[in-house]
Amino acid sequence: MAGASEAYVLAPGEGRSIDLGPFAMTVKANSDETNGVFSLLEAQEPPGFGPPLHIHHDAAEAFYVLEGEYVMFLDDREVACLAGSFIFIPPGMRHGFRVGASPSRKLNFYFPAAMIG
Repeated sequence: MAGASEAYVLAPGEGRSIDLGPFAMTVKANSDETNGVFSLLEAQEPPGFGPPLHIHHDAAEAFYVLEGEYVMFLDDREVACLAGSFIFIPPGMRHGFRVGASPSRKLNFYFPAAMIG
């Protein structure tokens, strides 16, 4: 792996897999590779999956939808996000999501690096 002062490249399909039961999560970049600037995970999730509403106090979170659909819950708003959608959630905002009717895939970004462990 590259240190914080080196370029970092992963080929398609590379990254550290995390076993989270009903869905697949792959770490694409963590604090070590980005000098703490951000972390990046790729998630492949089944229809209807989603966490309860929650808050991250230590990091902003962003999603980029690669395939399928996610319904995002942002405080009191509900937004349908199709492939190509980008969602930014500042620290301290209550949020959650549900995967739509088909398996879906997204990138999760955390600024600064978080949620890897």
